[in-house]
Amino acid sequence: MRCAFISDIHGNLYALELTLADLQLAQVDQIVCLGDVASLGPQPREVIARLKELQIPIIMGNHETYLLNPQLTEKHHPWVRAAELWCLSQLTVDDLNFLRSFQPSLSFTLDPGTTLLCYHGSPCSNEEFIFPTTPSETLDEYFVGQSAQALVGGHTHVQMTRQHRGMLLINPGSVGMPCEFPKPGQDQHYLRWAEYAIVDVSDGRLATTLHRLPIDFEYMARTTRASGLPDVEFWLSTWSV
Repeated sequence: MRCAFISDIHGNLYALELTLADLQLAQVDQIVCLGDVASLGPQPREVIARLKELQIPIIMGNHETYLLNPQLTEKHHPWVRAAELWCLSQLTVDDLNFLRSFQPSLSFTLDPGTTLLCYHGSPCSNEEFIFPTTPSETLDEYFVGQSAQALVGGHTHVQMTRQHRGMLLINPGSVGMPCEFPKPGQDQHYLRWAEYAIVDVSDGRLATTLHRLPIDFEYMARTTRASGLPDVEFWLSTWSV
């Protein structure tokens, strides 16, 4: 079975369509979305409409939690808070009910001997971060009692494969706002591509590939400027050249 994982679309319809076109060429059997679909970016309503068409499993991200409970964002960075509230204002009651249908985690079997566990941040919380540098002791806490061969999560916006206690940890990165690996004291910057991952399992063999697609930044910038997203020039300035 050939399964694609997308995550952290963040209202970026252009990057989502670019990714879906590439996945069509890749001929995957299943797409799973790991959450954070419609907050911070310029086209939250359009992204939700596209995901409804796909009828794929979607995990509840922290930004779905924020859209459904906007009081949780009161202490966020002023621009983040403004963007979250603007995105919320674009959504209908039906859109919000769609977000409520997302699952906190998902476990499924790709092969008789290969089980995958999907989540957003960690199996414990959609707000926890797993990086290549996360200590093994912390991962032991996050994955206590887990027996899946592969563990797939998003949230960090940083692509990763890593082994832990014989389990393969996979992060497909971000479709809509991929990040540089964060350094202490460094402002966050986004990278000019869209990211996803494919996991291929056959006869007990597991292979994973991380994919990056170049974006047309000027096209994305024009679309974003026309959207009404608050302080759009600030958002565009966070994308690395």
